[in-house]
Amino acid sequence: MAGFEGWVEMVLEHEGGYVDDLNDRGGQTNMGITQKSFSGFIGREASESDMRDMTRDQAIDFYRDLWEKMNLDRYPVPLRLQYADMQVNGGKRASDMILQMAINTRVHPNDIERWIDVDGVAGRGTMAALDRANITALDYFGERVLFHANNVFSGSKYGIKVGNYMRKKEANPDASGMWGGTRTNQNGFWRGWFRRDLETYEKTVAEE
Repeated sequence: MAGFEGWVEMVLEHEGGYVDDLNDRGGQTNMGITQKSFSGFIGREASESDMRDMTRDQAIDFYRDLWEKMNLDRYPVPLRLQYADMQVNGGKRASDMILQMAINTRVHPNDIERWIDVDGVAGRGTMAALDRANITALDYFGERVLFHANNVFSGSKYGIKVGNYMRKKEANPDASGMWGGTRTNQNGFWRGWFRRDLETYEKTVAEE
């Protein structure tokens, strides 16, 4: 797998400069870094000028800190690049939920009763299941594409499947907000999402 240098170059290639798009739930971003995340990194609330004037070196320092905190050595090699990239693209909760779904559909594709919780927190239960699951790069890629598809297409099979699971387990009463319905204001991003999903997967496979 590519180390930090290869990963950060890929992230910066995908991410643009300063953006403040009302349809983007991340709010102000620059080089893929949200205002909230950058505030945490610099230890104070990031101002609009902080976001606009962010340098490439600052962005690299931010991503180096994130890389170290992700503890990627704990994850199977085929997952690391995609898992790390999804944390930038959608946040840790989304990245962990995709991981949990990849485990479930790999190990128990037709038995929801035996699924681990899809709660977006990769705790001990998730990591123990991951150790047993023999997850492939394709498993994570497939669930990542379906996750993004659910954000675009109303009533997707994936959203219904996970939404039903969430309601059954009462793990997340607001599951439909992420999984069960559509976010029409997010539709304009779908081409970029799917292209990024595919490019990250192809890079993973090329380096195996």
